Amino acid sequence: MRKKLLAAAVAASLTLTSGTTLAAKNPFKDLPEGHWAYDAVTMLAEDGVLEGYGDDTFRGDRLMNRYEMAEIVSKALEKYDIARPADKGAIKKLQNEFAEELKDMDVRLKAVENDVAEMKKGMSSFKWWGDARVRYFKNKNLGMVSGSSSDVHNSQWKTSNSNEMRLRLGFYGEPAKQLSVTGQLKFETDKIASSSTNGVGGGTSHASGYTAGNISYQKVGVQRLQLDWHAKNDFTVSAGRNEVSLGQGLIYWENPIDAIMVRKNFGDTASLLVGYGDASPGTWAQTSDYAFFANASYQLSPAVKLTAAYYASHSDDNNGVNNVVETWDNGNTWHSNYNSILVSRKFKQFAYGFNAQLAPRWNLVAEGIHNGADVTKSTAATGTTDTALDNNDRNGWWTRLTYGNLKWNEGGTWNVYGEYLSLGGLAVDSSGWAHHLNIAGGNGYGGAGAKGFGLASNYMLAANTNLEVAWYKLKPYREQPGYSKYKDTGYAALTYSF
Repeated sequence: MRKKLLAAAVAASLTLTSGTTLAAKNPFKDLPEGHWAYDAVTMLAEDGVLEGYGDDTFRGDRLMNRYEMAEIVSKALEKYDIARPADKGAIKKLQNEFAEELKDMDVRLKAVENDVAEMKKGMSSFKWWGDARVRYFKNKNLGMVSGSSSDVHNSQWKTSNSNEMRLRLGFYGEPAKQLSVTGQLKFETDKIASSSTNGVGGGTSHASGYTAGNISYQKVGVQRLQLDWHAKNDFTVSAGRNEVSLGQGLIYWENPIDAIMVRKNFGDTASLLVGYGDASPGTWAQTSDYAFFANASYQLSPAVKLTAAYYASHSDDNNGVNNVVETWDNGNTWHSNYNSILVSRKFKQFAYGFNAQLAPRWNLVAEGIHNGADVTKSTAATGTTDTALDNNDRNGWWTRLTYGNLKWNEGGTWNVYGEYLSLGGLAVDSSGWAHHLNIAGGNGYGGAGAKGFGLASNYMLAANTNLEVAWYKLKPYREQPGYSKYKDTGYAALTYSF
């Protein structure tokens, strides 16, 4: 019976070559038992060189195509080295008979192996990471005070101390050739304690008996979900919630924009980025904040990189700057003089900067900025609109000098830096705070701006565990009636990554 099953397998395959159609009732019709292929398959099966489908049969009750027969021959070839001389001759004859099918099978097998390799590559390329930060911020909202000894201040931006926690989880993968995806989830919580009489927060009671509570908020969301197509000629097309950094950071730095953007690298020397999208995920605008942005960088030398950045956006939102002057008079009566200002959220920012490695431990970063947007300002009490904002408020610059050799993956390393800034109220977005600065840069977009200096230090307590302490002494870029300086501000932060 086994010989008949073997003969059926060979008969089915060989008759396909000759073009003869076999009747299902008699698969042996055109293959006599003396045919060389019948004898070869029978001999190889009896010698244990050929194996069936696992149940000791070749399923001869149906016609086999030539590819199925070639698969059987391929298995016989795997045992060629251990076969006896007579079996080797039979295998060679069968190999010649099914040479085309074996060649095609090899091509298909390589294609499958390549697909599997690509799949494994995609699986091995998947990575995930995370970081967490705990930070205590003193006077985060830049409390304003007057130059006199009287209790005169801007209550909205009065002393506010913030306890903050942030957790971010990210992943990276390559789902297909030339495609990569990067995602990040962020959980952030903030609790602000401040003294105030208008409900902004606080725990200090004034003589009038007002005690305000603490402000707490939590935010959980998708910080990044970016799909990158790495095209030919060093082009990269990105779509989704992209992480964007422009220039040296006065405009936008490592914050999300829902956008489509294109990047072109010119070797290791230069790069150009253009994009358009909604910046509200990074600026916290209540409505869409449509933005066109561009960034160019040029490696002037191994130690110096030049940057130029452009950002233009508009939103239906207005920024509120409530200039509230509160005083005690001689009769111990509390007075508040409200001067609520609304400033339109429009930007047309140009920034030019550089990053220079002056020496192995010395680094200098600087950037200048100008905002040419047609911004309007209105006073809520009177409804009057002012379009002739001070042009000086549109300019600003910032520089940071760093000394040290901080290495994130090496404990005991450190750096210190000092920085100076001079920013008009319209130069940077001190409301959205999507820039690179450690502080907002003012008391709100269109407000008083900020200028002054800060000192900071970073120390790696262990690999991937950083302690940072910063302190700033600032005053308004343009002094306004009722106050002439900000209260000192600073923070201590513990950050670790995994």
